[in-house]
Amino acid sequence: MNVSVGIVGLPNVGKSALFSALTRRSTSAGGRATTATVPVPDERLDVLAEMYKPKRIVPAGVQFVDVAGLIKGGGQEGGLGGQFLGQLQAVNALAIVLRCYTRPDIGFGPEPAEPLADLETLLLELQLSDLSRIDKRLERTAKAARGRDAQAQREEKTLLMLREVLDAGRSARSAGISETEAQSLKDLALSTLKPMIFVANVAEQDLAVLYNPESPDPNNIRPMIAHIEEAARAHDAQVAVVCAQLEAELAELDEEDAREYLGSLGVTGTGLSRFIAAAYRELDLLTFLTAGDPEVRAWTVREGARAPEAAGTIHSDIERGFIRAEVTPYDRLVEAGNPARAKELGYTRLEGKDYVMQEGDVVYFRFSV
Repeated sequence: MNVSVGIVGLPNVGKSALFSALTRRSTSAGGRATTATVPVPDERLDVLAEMYKPKRIVPAGVQFVDVAGLIKGGGQEGGLGGQFLGQLQAVNALAIVLRCYTRPDIGFGPEPAEPLADLETLLLELQLSDLSRIDKRLERTAKAARGRDAQAQREEKTLLMLREVLDAGRSARSAGISETEAQSLKDLALSTLKPMIFVANVAEQDLAVLYNPESPDPNNIRPMIAHIEEAARAHDAQVAVVCAQLEAELAELDEEDAREYLGSLGVTGTGLSRFIAAAYRELDLLTFLTAGDPEVRAWTVREGARAPEAAGTIHSDIERGFIRAEVTPYDRLVEAGNPARAKELGYTRLEGKDYVMQEGDVVYFRFSV
């Protein structure tokens, strides 16, 4: 399945710097692109490649979209602009970038970080924009509902529910409407109906502080991140901590040098890895793997997906002609050392149409067309 995340934020929070760092790693960006498909880091692919000796390795990909900037007051009267709303409609989730470092002197003294105030401002703008578009839609829908149009009556009920939660200062997502109801309003591109990731953009020295609990915390980054995590729980969001400047530097290094540099800071994993992991958690996604002579590949599917649906992410013919899935948990396959030994040890199972996919399943689909 395609995974798309829109990166949004107030001016000068590092939104474009983060996107630029991602673009340097991307497979589909050229010039000053606004979208980039970034390969998902997954060490399991390299392990499987050593085992299967494939011709190629294909990681899963996440598309990031650098959404047009948001300014204070832009949400009034639904005024976020056609470009903003058009980009927003296509993404699965929003990544809200929050500045967690003090900006240097720009003529009026250093500007302190106020991520929670920035978050409140941004969410308010998104809520006001959603509310304005719902009110405009209600004008049309209410008229049809009064004419006893059953579909319009259902839509009116959903819109009123959404307006109630937005009036209360909450996100549209907190209304808990069904997937069917959300799809019927897809053209409204309600921003607060989308899952959210709060991206804490920190300074490099503060990133090292967060990974070294014994080190001093002169900038109080630990309580700042704790407050962002508290806000995320209140909004049913995920948190990812990154340093956009560091990500840009790492993107210029080869993999071994990047790991060594992160190790010198006491940091495990890149911000990109944390960012993508947060997006997968928020979107309830998991990764399964296929391995053989042609390729070792990672695939993305929703949590709770059954085997035929997972097969369909590879090709619709495999889903239509699904017979069985040969499933080996990745950890068990590594323990066995090779697929033949995994079968001997009983780690490989034959599963039918009702099998629910698990993270890290290494799968071979049997099918007939």
